[in-house]
Amino acid sequence: FALPYEGIAAVVSSTATEKFEISRENTLRHQHVMEAVMERGHTVLPVRFDTIAEDKPDGSADAESRIVNHVLAQRKDEFSDLLALYRDRVELGVKGLWTEMNAVFAEIVNENDGIRLLRKRALDGASPRSGMRSGGMPLTVRLGELVKKALDAKKSAAEAELLNHLAGTILEARKNKTFGDPMFANLALLVEKSRQDDLAAALSAIEDERAGRVRLKLVGPMPLFNFIELVITWDD
Repeated sequence: FALPYEGIAAVVSSTATEKFEISRENTLRHQHVMEAVMERGHTVLPVRFDTIAEDKPDGSADAESRIVNHVLAQRKDEFSDLLALYRDRVELGVKGLWTEMNAVFAEIVNENDGIRLLRKRALDGASPRSGMRSGGMPLTVRLGELVKKALDAKKSAAEAELLNHLAGTILEARKNKTFGDPMFANLALLVEKSRQDDLAAALSAIEDERAGRVRLKLVGPMPLFNFIELVITWDD
């Protein structure tokens, strides 16, 4: 339910829980509440997960009045400015994935003389002694290290190229951790609501240009987790 104050409101729920576990289930529920509010046409400023207001032990104020008087009233100007700034903006997620990893690894081998040489030695069945470097590392381990380093560099280059292509359609970007070998980009993008279709079209054009070698997955709109997170404290 909403606790209103002079044109702004806090969306809250009653709970007997003193602290919530930071689990996938709980954080998704936290996100789903904000998405439901957004679907009703409201601008949402995310508050840090597990923010709980308690009744004062001396009985002088209950949790609801503390939220209204201590948070909304005291920070009204700040919240109003942020709501105005983000009213016409949304967060969208873009995940970039290579669809043909064999081709990516083949490019890495062709582009790197050191990797190509070590790979040849491994395929030729280098002896255990010849397969050791000065630090005592097996040839296959050294080869794996070089490939990972080259793959990370290739991911960074592909991510930078993607952001360069999207520069004209986004306001800001945040880089998040990627998962697995195929994912080269995991981006949070701040976009004007009116440019959402332009972003989708730009992603589609990049996929077409890459002839199916990359897949660009667009997610959202979502709460602005990557661009703003309000921290509420209860110090009077």
